Amino acid sequence: MKIDKKIKYVVAPEFMELESWISQLHLSFSGTGETIFKSRNEVKIFNVGKFQLNVKSFKIPNFINRFVYVYFRGSKAARSYHYARKFFALGIATPAAAGYLECIRFGLLRESYYISRHYNYEFTLREVLNYKVADHDEILKQWVRFTYEKLHLNHIFHLDYSPGNTLISLQPDGYDFQIVDLNRMSFGPISFERGLFNFRQLDTDRQTLEFLATEYASLCGKDSGKAMKMLIEYDHKNKEDRHRRGRFKKFMKSVFKLRRA
Repeated sequence: MKIDKKIKYVVAPEFMELESWISQLHLSFSGTGETIFKSRNEVKIFNVGKFQLNVKSFKIPNFINRFVYVYFRGSKAARSYHYARKFFALGIATPAAAGYLECIRFGLLRESYYISRHYNYEFTLREVLNYKVADHDEILKQWVRFTYEKLHLNHIFHLDYSPGNTLISLQPDGYDFQIVDLNRMSFGPISFERGLFNFRQLDTDRQTLEFLATEYASLCGKDSGKAMKMLIEYDHKNKEDRHRRGRFKKFMKSVFKLRRA
């Protein structure tokens, strides 16, 4: 029986010499490269010619999204690529996008891969928020300005702006911030309130939240007291929602275990 299988890939113009390698990535990914992260998705580093590449293999989506991602929305790999190219055009730092590849079988998405240049960072925002990095306040001050000037003023709202998605390194002229996990974005004017809402996923202490809110309010010309109150409320609600989802998942797992028993 003939298997209806389609391989779709896109290579950025600056990386055309990688076309042959990218077009065969679905065949070589599992047996080559160095895994640096593996959970729901897997991230590997590959050395290909003069390039050190970072490849993110996305988990096969549920049945509905396997259809939606082919015909309506675009896969996470495709969105990561196109948003990274948009960032590049706007001068917003993110590891350079090299391309993406999708495996489609019987009209439904299966494996998908996003390929970018590997960025050798020193730490992530998570380490800063957890007080594991010196110069805590200065890094956060520069990061808030980066978020406001590079993302929000360009009408970009990162829907997964969690601490692990900002990579940081020290440069001669200050700290360099590179944004990753770009597959979930929204675009449009960002109000002061919505801008603060973008910091809700940081999961840090009250003192740091107040510092971030004050810095953001200063950039926007708004009242710092109001900003602190709003961000603390956003943080509290986000934690409540996360705990609620965790309890629900735990309950559903127990139900499935009982059914199997």
